[in-house]
Amino acid sequence: MLVAGRIENFKEYSKFSSIKEFNNTIEMFLAEHKKDFTIGELFAFKRLVRFSAKYAGVANAKIGTPVKVINEKLK
Repeated sequence: MLVAGRIENFKEYSKFSSIKEFNNTIEMFLAEHKKDFTIGELFAFKRLVRFSAKYAGVANAKIGTPVKVINEKLK
């Protein structure tokens, strides 16, 4: 079971060797699936990707943090 903590404690869970590889994977995913997202879902997905950039593909934020940022940007 994962327990909240510093993001450094979770970097081992990254499946990517670099941020470049992570970004390329996101681009390829969106090239195929962007049409499946609503505008709001796409916006939220892109924000979540930003929270996953310090260690490629690993995000460690309380759910309220990205939700708060997304809500502020949509206003």
